[in-house]
Amino acid sequence: MSPVKLSILAVYVLLAGLATLGGGSTASVVSSWILAILAAAHLVEMIVFFGLCKAAQGSLVGHLLQVFLFGVFHAKELKGMQR
Repeated sequence: MSPVKLSILAVYVLLAGLATLGGGSTASVVSSWILAILAAAHLVEMIVFFGLCKAAQGSLVGHLLQVFLFGVFHAKELKGMQR
């Protein structure tokens, strides 16, 4: 896994920790909103990059999950594999 993807996962863990353990604080509320906005944006990316994921070798579900988690960073990897 690339360093960029590991960094993104670390940010998600931090946001999720703040959202769940914040106890209603401002940081908890803001973290929850950021996670919700990111989820919505990545759902749109899944629709946009569906054709790319479908054309790629491997599991369609696996590629869609990675697009949901990493967005354009996984799409760039898929585009690089097609060359």
